Amino acid sequence: MLATISGLFAVIFYSAGTLLQGRDLLQARTGPEHEAQRRKVLMCAVLALLVHLVSVVQVIATDSGYDFGLFKIATLFSWTIALIVVVSSLKKPLDNLFLALFPLAILSILSSLLLPSGAAPESKLGGGVALHILLGIAAFSIITIAAVQSVLVAWLNGELKKKHFSPALQHLPPLQTMEALLFELIWAGFFTLLAVIVTGFLFMEDMFAQHLSHKTFFTILSTAVFAVLLWGRHKLGWRGRTAYRWTLAGFAFLIVAYFGVKIVLELMLDRV
Repeated sequence: MLATISGLFAVIFYSAGTLLQGRDLLQARTGPEHEAQRRKVLMCAVLALLVHLVSVVQVIATDSGYDFGLFKIATLFSWTIALIVVVSSLKKPLDNLFLALFPLAILSILSSLLLPSGAAPESKLGGGVALHILLGIAAFSIITIAAVQSVLVAWLNGELKKKHFSPALQHLPPLQTMEALLFELIWAGFFTLLAVIVTGFLFMEDMFAQHLSHKTFFTILSTAVFAVLLWGRHKLGWRGRTAYRWTLAGFAFLIVAYFGVKIVLELMLDRV
């Protein structure tokens, strides 16, 4: 019941934020009117994030165990990304991104509440192992969005160099702002990956056991790639194509860690 109530309130607040932001965009408000409208949007966003988090906890940590079904994880995915973008928007003009982000959050909440999980709850997991799994899901979510963001930044950079000023560009934040958001996502993903590795060594029986060794190796490799990228950004000013390539490389290693090893073991080698 609490999951449903909190989820519905989150849908209401996200919907209100979307409508308010859409109205602000259509009316092209400036000055005090824009700031007043922006405060309302951010208030709706904060309230939505709070009740959305309650819904996430309720649909995943059920009385029968931890439910890691697709739609349950999707709502955690959307909450994580919404949190990062909303926090970043406090200092950057990212408000128009809410028009895409909030509806996706609404869809994920309704899916988690209305559609069957497709996975049996894990009743034998300890709290530490569950934390490790949830951090892994959050890390993958953040890095996935960072990879998408890097592609978008590369596209924006190319369009601006070609002087193709399409209508879509007018409603997106400036290139520097989008690039700053990209590195904030990478920082968040990097620290979450570190937390995944630490909790794995603390709570898993053997992180280098045969069925986990490949996943551990590629997760550490992905973390190392993002560490080099962040060092290059800080010391050498890496951006543009360099940042784009390193981000996609780190994402590729994470894909191999989460999915590639499983496919090889289960399908190619016919192992569980």
